[in-house]
Amino acid sequence: MNAARWLWGAELADRSTGHVANSYPQRPVRYEASGLDMIAVHEVDAAPGTLLVSTPAGTSSRGAGYWGASHVVHRLGADGSLAHVPMDAAADELDPAGAEARLHRRLALAAGLSLETTRLRMREGHGYESETVVEWSGYWAVVERATAKQVWARAPSYAEMTGAGLPIARSDTPEAQAAAARIWGP
Repeated sequence: MNAARWLWGAELADRSTGHVANSYPQRPVRYEASGLDMIAVHEVDAAPGTLLVSTPAGTSSRGAGYWGASHVVHRLGADGSLAHVPMDAAADELDPAGAEARLHRRLALAAGLSLETTRLRMREGHGYESETVVEWSGYWAVVERATAKQVWARAPSYAEMTGAGLPIARSDTPEAQAAAARIWGP
C-alpha cells in the first residue's frame, strides 16, 4: 500500500446508515521504494477475508463522520492483497441483522424521499390524495396531505413497511407489485 495511506481494522460505526469506520491501526513493518513512491509493507495478523479500512496518512481519528471517497474498505486476500469492498456490502457483512433496514433507507433516499415528512411543490392536477400510500420513483411514499399544488410526503418507516407486509424492494418488482395488490387491491 502506498505510504500516503494508512491501514486500519474495520468496524460498523453507525448501524442505521451503514457507516464503516476505521478502528485499530495496522502499523507497517517497513517501507520500500517503488520508483518514486514509497510503499508501506504491512504484516497483518488477520485471517483472509477480514475487512480493513485505508485512510489518507494523518487521519488518525476513529470517528464515524462522512468521509467522501478518502476512506476505502478492503478485503484481505489469502495472498495479502487488498480488494475493494463497497461500503454498503461491508456494513451488511459487519451487521447482517440490520441489512434490510439499511436497504430500506437506501431505497427511500434513492427515490428522493426523506424519512421525515417533506413539503413538495407539484404541478396542478398531480393526482395525489391525502393519507395514501403510493408508488414514488421506484419506491413507496406515504402522502400525508395533498393540496392542488403541494404534497406532504415521506418514505414509510421500516416498521410500517414490514408491518404492512410490503417487501423491502423497489416498488416496480413483481414481488412488491403482488404485495401491493394483496394489500390495496388491483
